[in-house]
Amino acid sequence: MLSIRTIGACVLAGSALLSLPAFAQTQPAAPDADTAKPAADPAFDAAKAAAVAMGADAFASIQQDLIWTGDLNTLPSGEMGKRSYDAIRAFQKRINVKDTGIFTPQQREVLAQHAAKFTSAFGFDTLTERGITIGYPAKVTTDRSEGRNGPHFATPKAAKNQATVDILSLPTAKESFEALFARLKTENPKRKVTYSLLRPDFFVVSGTNEGMTFYIRFIRTDTDSKGFVVGWDPALSPRFDRVAIAMASSLKLAGASDQAGAQQGQPKPQPQPAAPSESPRPAGPPVPLAPGAAATTKTGIGIIVSSQGDILTYASVIAGCETVTLQGGGKAKVIGGDLNNDIALVRGPVPAGAQPLAWRLPALAENEAVSLLSGAAPVATTVSALAGTNGDTRRVTLAAGAAGALIDGDGALAGLSAADGGPSALKGLFVSAFLRANGAAPPSQGGDPTKASVTLTCTPGKP
Repeated sequence: MLSIRTIGACVLAGSALLSLPAFAQTQPAAPDADTAKPAADPAFDAAKAAAVAMGADAFASIQQDLIWTGDLNTLPSGEMGKRSYDAIRAFQKRINVKDTGIFTPQQREVLAQHAAKFTSAFGFDTLTERGITIGYPAKVTTDRSEGRNGPHFATPKAAKNQATVDILSLPTAKESFEALFARLKTENPKRKVTYSLLRPDFFVVSGTNEGMTFYIRFIRTDTDSKGFVVGWDPALSPRFDRVAIAMASSLKLAGASDQAGAQQGQPKPQPQPAAPSESPRPAGPPVPLAPGAAATTKTGIGIIVSSQGDILTYASVIAGCETVTLQGGGKAKVIGGDLNNDIALVRGPVPAGAQPLAWRLPALAENEAVSLLSGAAPVATTVSALAGTNGDTRRVTLAAGAAGALIDGDGALAGLSAADGGPSALKGLFVSAFLRANGAAPPSQGGDPTKASVTLTCTPGKP
């Protein structure tokens, strides 16, 4: 049997053996395939109006989560179409609520929690290689090797079911974009192409090759064809099929502008009015204290990450709290916490003059200049490595550390630094997945980072 590694290798070598399999149980949709609407359907019109009201970026986030739950098999466009409408209704039916096509805030939180189970299972992480930024299943494809045209990731050889990811940049001087597409969609007795699509900016090919499933997507640049090949044992389907769609939706040129992102089927976020701040509410259930932790009053930094009063902080700060008091006296509710990764979310009234941070989507790059929001004045530093100690892929290593949010050059949230001020930080994708899993959504527009921090105080429960 042709090994799954050969699928990516054949892209480089030009072999006719290459087959790009489509999903085992679903067919990938073109990015514009979610534009149809049911005829004369008032319920659909209401759902579409609700999607427009929340903004393209917020609705694209819902679409991304529906991909992870297996309900949607097209790319996030930020617009409501029949596929998205049907996907929302299917999820609502599964959780035994009325299938209106419009999520309530509680249902949106349930969706995020379901999606987070899948992103966690695959360790879906982002990296920047060969001029593109892309998400990939880092927890599954842990073995990395280097090729002439990009890195190769694979499951350990001893694993029962194999999967691979190749990130590729192929010079168009050697093979044009159209010629590459024509080659990759060629079939032979051992290779079946089940889906192919050529557009001016990108192409997709998928199928099966000697029993293995594959999905390929490339985007055009002035000098290269850049993209990825993902292959997997059909025994991993249907769960792994979602990875291919998620990878396709995450693919973009590194540092691409909004316009470039829109050309790849990604929505350009539209401004929308900020929602009013929630009224003060009492703290929620305590986050369990780690063994041996002292039950004392603690004060720490919080980072405002939404217009609805979502505040990112450290689990070690709020662990054991009965109340969380914000500067100015407002009371915040404990929403969730992860002591292993020292991250937590509380929700309360936004202090006067405070502004939420935008959330960064692309992965950080090595040697990228960033800053740490450790108070009113950000602390400048750089990303010295794209993993933490012992190869922890959830973190980056920094040249210098300080407690607070990791901020990129555009003033967007790119991670959460270590609470003890050490030179490491949780990656932005991990942080945003945690926030979404706990019902938070990014703001339509980010504010001034110096106005995003707030001091919070934890009053512990009884020892």
